[in-house]
Amino acid sequence: MQPSDQSSAYPVTPTVDQVDDYHGVKVADPYRWLEDPNSDQTRAWVEAQNRVTFGYLEGIAERDRLKRRLTELWDYEKYGIPFKQGEQYFF
Repeated sequence: MQPSDQSSAYPVTPTVDQVDDYHGVKVADPYRWLEDPNSDQTRAWVEAQNRVTFGYLEGIAERDRLKRRLTELWDYEKYGIPFKQGEQYFF
């Protein structure tokens, strides 16, 4: 089954009545609750999103071939950025 053949049932993302006042400008932030990565609600939402995402990705027929090719292309010697310590530069 191709991913395009699947209908994804995205999890409901609740909103909250959060409004901040920045120097007289009211700014709504209905998804503020998602900023707490340790809350049970945020973790449950992320897990539900991951189920949808990975369900889609696992249905891509060329996924393994693409992963092998990208791994091959990314397999080259990597260098960090130069840095200065005292009067010396290190690469």
